[in-house]
Amino acid sequence: MSQRHRYLPIPRISAGMILADELLDKLGHVLLPAGTKLTQNMINSMEHHDVHQLSIVVEETEEEILEDLAAKQKKRDRLKIVFRHAPYDEPTATLKVYVEKYRESTTS
Repeated sequence: MSQRHRYLPIPRISAGMILADELLDKLGHVLLPAGTKLTQNMINSMEHHDVHQLSIVVEETEEEILEDLAAKQKKRDRLKIVFRHAPYDEPTATLKVYVEKYRESTTS
């Protein structure tokens, strides 16, 4: 299993979940550091700080990891189709690299 983070709305968060990123207030002060194990009191106090969602550490199963890898490969295969007739020159190669990086970043 590996760990990732996922943004969850406050109603879906329960005590014992672990904060993936620092929780900052409107002024940038750290309310809770990353890695904090949340308690019900902490969750209840979120509305006082106008917090609507949190980045939570989630465990990924091997099946989810394989699905993610398959989705990434599908995106790479699709880009090969999209760029199949494009002339191989510097601007096209640069565009392809940028699109690949963008597609990879949106998978996570």
